[in-house]
Amino acid sequence: MVFDEDPSFKAILEDVAPVKLVDGITIPVKTAFEVVKETAAPYTPEKVFEITGVEPGILLRIAKDFTNLKGVIDDGWYTSKNGTDVQLYQLICIANAMNGNIDIPGGLVVTVGAGLKIPSVSAGKGPNGETWQMAKEKRIDKIVYPEASATFKVALQAAVTGKPYPIKGVFFVGTTMFHREANSQELAEQLKKLELCVVQDVLPQELVDYADYVLPATYFMERKEMAGVKWALDGSIYLSDPGLTPPKGCEARHDVWILLEILRRAFPEKAARVGYKECKTAEEFNKYFDAFTNKGFNKFLAQCESQKPGWAAKIKKDIETQGWSTIKTKKYNQYPYHKPFGTPSGKVEIYAFQSFKNEAYEKAIAPISGYIPSPAFTAPKQNSNEFILASGKNCVTCSGLNMFTQPTRYLGDRTVWMNPVDAQRLGIKNGDMAEIEGIDTNYVGQARITVTNKVVPGAVFAFGFSGGNRTKHLVNDPEYQFVKEGINSHWYATGYAQPVFGNVANNSSVRIKKVRG
Repeated sequence: MVFDEDPSFKAILEDVAPVKLVDGITIPVKTAFEVVKETAAPYTPEKVFEITGVEPGILLRIAKDFTNLKGVIDDGWYTSKNGTDVQLYQLICIANAMNGNIDIPGGLVVTVGAGLKIPSVSAGKGPNGETWQMAKEKRIDKIVYPEASATFKVALQAAVTGKPYPIKGVFFVGTTMFHREANSQELAEQLKKLELCVVQDVLPQELVDYADYVLPATYFMERKEMAGVKWALDGSIYLSDPGLTPPKGCEARHDVWILLEILRRAFPEKAARVGYKECKTAEEFNKYFDAFTNKGFNKFLAQCESQKPGWAAKIKKDIETQGWSTIKTKKYNQYPYHKPFGTPSGKVEIYAFQSFKNEAYEKAIAPISGYIPSPAFTAPKQNSNEFILASGKNCVTCSGLNMFTQPTRYLGDRTVWMNPVDAQRLGIKNGDMAEIEGIDTNYVGQARITVTNKVVPGAVFAFGFSGGNRTKHLVNDPEYQFVKEGINSHWYATGYAQPVFGNVANNSSVRIKKVRG
């Protein structure tokens, strides 16, 4: 790490003197570094080899290269795997911090925002400065999972249990619930308990089978949008102009237009809060909606111009010629030296001080030693037909929309991968059809097997958002039946969600046998 304030600084990692209290009592203390060492000590390269089959020499080489070459562990994207993802990402951050890879080029960084703000609706505030009194109850997801953002699971559980308060109806906007929420059987039962289920989507996802109303929405290429570029190192803004219009006879509408029309018809006074009156055509709505984009963009341009004369003209030219403009570039070595992290101390924390906030946090971090994530692992049974089913994503089949496209029919992988050792034991050959049964859910599906060394013995793999779409409303065309091939890994998951954070475990345990005949 870089210590701009004091280059001679040297961290005290071990052998800290006992602390003497005012009443004369002396208590021993340990550094977080010592606790990490003690937690990891049982997992020698030889022990890890017993669990994973990775040779000790390979593990040592990776560790030495990571340290000597100042390697960095990517913080990932897909954070719903085994129900221990919080601990996994703690370990990733600890390793990067100890290797000096926080907020440096090529390291784990905080990205830069462009600062563009389009007027919109937030808690108790409207896009034109309107204000109103919010309900006294907290958002239901924040009550149960205080560190989560938009956790559907708790809302649907409340439809069944009525706790922490009852949920009677749900609007689903642009989300493929059966391919994003673990435990499909539990999800289906929760949906049946709702008094009202409304789905807004562009394609017949499986969710529409449970809807009281299905409202066709437009695709992002059919509407104008200006926003900051997400998940990018530098802060940029972009303009997406509509390149398509809904086909003739299609009643698809902008998602916001649909919601505002429902609000206007049910609670006209609440629609008036955001300055919305009836829009009968897409042209009328676009004029209403685009006014907010233009207002936010013009204000942003004025702010940039006041900082640097001529800047507004450059931004406008960038948008007109290339569709985007970079506003801010990333500056390194800012965190935590000049800007604090969102931790209680404002610094990189190896020891999770947040764990002391309340009982729920303590439960979320356990079972670990001293609030340091433990790499505890239970190996699958060997020489049986039971496997750990791992799921993941790729750039071909990564969304509910992609699943329906013709390229996915040919490029998508709707098979289950199995190691050759396991395949030989079960009498399965590459391309054979197999039956996959959930050990926890008892659900049974079928998929073809791809025999490959890309998975270790005792585990199988299937891509998420790739197959297993059971929708009854799929267009009756042989060209699109391929979306029903394969499995959906959520059929087998228990739906376990980590306390406090709410991220679900999508990986599961299954039994596999060859389909005869």
